[in-house]
Amino acid sequence: MRKFEILLVSGLAIAAAGATQDPAPEGLLGTRVGPPQPIGRNVRALPGDYFPLATGNLWIYKGSGVYSGTFLTLEITKTQLFQGVAYFLLNGFPQQDYWLREDAKGSVLQYDPSQAMEKLWWAFNSPPGQQYSTDLPGTCCRVAMVASRSAAYKGPLGTFASALQISYPGVFQVGIMQETFLPGIGLALRTQATGGPSYGSWELIYARVGGVTVDSAPELSFGIALDNSIYTVNMMPPVSLATAAPLLTARLRLRNTAQPITLNFPSGQSFDFTITNDKGAIVYRWSDGQAFTMIFRTETFGPGEKDFVIQLRLNGSDKAPLPAGKYVAEGWLTTMGAKVFDASAPFQVAWVY
Repeated sequence: MRKFEILLVSGLAIAAAGATQDPAPEGLLGTRVGPPQPIGRNVRALPGDYFPLATGNLWIYKGSGVYSGTFLTLEITKTQLFQGVAYFLLNGFPQQDYWLREDAKGSVLQYDPSQAMEKLWWAFNSPPGQQYSTDLPGTCCRVAMVASRSAAYKGPLGTFASALQISYPGVFQVGIMQETFLPGIGLALRTQATGGPSYGSWELIYARVGGVTVDSAPELSFGIALDNSIYTVNMMPPVSLATAAPLLTARLRLRNTAQPITLNFPSGQSFDFTITNDKGAIVYRWSDGQAFTMIFRTETFGPGEKDFVIQLRLNGSDKAPLPAGKYVAEGWLTTMGAKVFDASAPFQVAWVY
């Protein structure tokens, strides 16, 4: 997932550089180096699939209006069965993560595990002009309507003649006003009233759908992705300190679809990763106890992608599970000088008794 300037893109950093890695030390699940996925609009999704649900799908939006200078990243991080039905976890909205599925009619439904019930978000096959009830977060009146299935759309990803538009009637001061979806790609544009005369919008600038990338321009990026936003410590008896603390999996990704770049490393170490508590104290550092060759390296990277995947159990230095609270995971490339490729993501630890 993505972040010179440094542009913070919901935990991703857009910058300038590349890297390699020593043989995998303990705690590093693996690295992957390869060419970037093809850039284009021929994504592997059904033509009428307006919000493709598959693990790994990712969308990055650039804000405008009241959201100018900010970015929003949505990603399908995993799948899980509830009552025998498969749902996909959508991560990135500020409110919370959501379990979603697509039904036989092409509608997208959200499952609420706490209530064991489904809620309708988008009814893509609803007759144009006919209103339907929706529980999509951010709507003010819980009413939606397919306005068009052949709308013209021109944006960062190109020009399209078959966009689907959903409008939300009755918006007053606050709420989503309209959304535009591209077949086989997903949500391309959301416009919403944000109070009084102010407005804001999110427009798609990057998507990875079905393993294929849809991009607005060549890019150089570095980012961090976690496999969850809340990690639960299981203190239900009988308690096993060996397994009470949950596992956290983090992925650092360097991506370059622009010109090759050069990085200088002062040692055999290519990256580091830390976890910091809400008091600013580092409770975990990946490189602690590691040994690296002390040799200066100059490396060229790109075009291509490289992943560093780290897995750890959330224990403190005393081997006990981390206390409940808020934490920040941070990863960066250990190049010469100040941090250039650096990204972070917040998460929480909760205890269950």
